[in-house]
Amino acid sequence: MYGLYQIVLFTILDIVKGLVSPFFILIALIIYFQYYKRVEKPIKSTIVSIFYGIIGGAIATVVLIYLRIYILPLQYIYILSISLVLSMMDSRFICFSYGGSILSLISLIFHYPEIDIYELMIVISLLHAIEGLLILINGNSQKMFNIFNIKGQIKDGYEFNRFWPIPFVIFIGDTMIKPFLLFAIVSYGDFTIGRSPKKKSLETAIYLFLYSSFLFIITMISPYKFIPPMFSLIGHEFIIFINKHREKRNLNSKKMIIKGVNVTDVSYIGIGRKLGIKRGDVILKVNHLQLRDKRDFIDLSYKDFNRVKIEYFNHKRGLIKKRYIGKKAPLGIKIS
Repeated sequence: MYGLYQIVLFTILDIVKGLVSPFFILIALIIYFQYYKRVEKPIKSTIVSIFYGIIGGAIATVVLIYLRIYILPLQYIYILSISLVLSMMDSRFICFSYGGSILSLISLIFHYPEIDIYELMIVISLLHAIEGLLILINGNSQKMFNIFNIKGQIKDGYEFNRFWPIPFVIFIGDTMIKPFLLFAIVSYGDFTIGRSPKKKSLETAIYLFLYSSFLFIITMISPYKFIPPMFSLIGHEFIIFINKHREKRNLNSKKMIIKGVNVTDVSYIGIGRKLGIKRGDVILKVNHLQLRDKRDFIDLSYKDFNRVKIEYFNHKRGLIKKRYIGKKAPLGIKIS
């Protein structure tokens, strides 16, 4: 067996080579367009995500090589196919734990296709540990203040949207074992009401670490092959249930505090009327500038804009985000 430093070196070389592949470039573009719709600096966010994704992929590769985990090429295709079908029902079902667990149960029940459940469950547990690590060190960096309308209750909080491309090397084959570079996208989409974003991301990371650890241990010691894939499914759903329960409890206890400026009037000639802003609305952001009081808005009220993005809150319709592109004009908004 190669030494650890040699494995790390070969891993990094394989991953670097893969960064120029068309498939990885496509993944990077997908992540860029996800950020383009959400953040002010999508290129920077994409580069940061790729950097942390490479770190996660290198760690995953080293662990898989030392555990001598091998996967048949067809297994990966089966899991990918199941995950894509499931994602049409709900985007969260694209997670490897659903596709891999369902494939394992199908194999156990119908004895086809032949799946090495032990190795597959080890891969799933490891990928979730990497996901927890990335959430811990980078999940909080893309938080956004937002307004949520949940079951008719209006609450303010933070929304998380992070995406990491994970290039990792795994051995595949049956008669001839050879390294193969795979790519995955790990995402962290969540929200929190009434808690600090750091505490929320830390809590989610801990849940994922516990889940991956229990899945790894159960896979190693369980004498029954049905148990690891069943735990993989139930455990993942339990994490989602716990998160929803915590946020529901905060929803019932937290009072609404909207950080913004109140609109008292809207001019007939101005950008505000064109964007549908009305008296009584609350302006939250102008071009990513968070408005906390009247002083934040004074300088903006004297400027003309030919391009502007405004986020405001309407008590009937909730949070609204609008863009204006056109001739230079004032905002035409009076605030209190």
